[in-house]
Amino acid sequence: MDWKNPVMVWIIVAVAFFIIEIITPGVFMYACFGLGAICASLIFWLFGNVWLSWAVFIVVSVISVIVSRPLAEKFAGKSARLANTDAVIGKKGKVTVTLDPEKNEGRVIVDREDWRAEADERIEQGEIIEVLKVEGTHLYVKKSS
Repeated sequence: MDWKNPVMVWIIVAVAFFIIEIITPGVFMYACFGLGAICASLIFWLFGNVWLSWAVFIVVSVISVIVSRPLAEKFAGKSARLANTDAVIGKKGKVTVTLDPEKNEGRVIVDREDWRAEADERIEQGEIIEVLKVEGTHLYVKKSS
């Protein structure tokens, strides 16, 4: 294999990005970089200009990332949900297992997701709570006012 051939290097980079995309569920960013690398290899093959191929890689990758999110939302039929767990801060939920600070136990449902939860006071099952913060895999909550 000729490592001095930029067309081959761009193709290998593209394949690597597609493999990373396959093993990284839910990201759909690496495929955009793979598309950019394929376009860069084509541009280098046609024009033989390294700087032009880098420019095409960057432009195609950025445009692909920007365009892919609305397309994904359109095909999914709903708006993409925030991946960050901090998105639940300030939201209200319902206690499913009584929150007991002495026993350090309790569970809540927030946005249809079940969470381990803690509170400074005892909150009975069925009561409405508000999320104060997220730490690891559990929430800190208070009674909703």
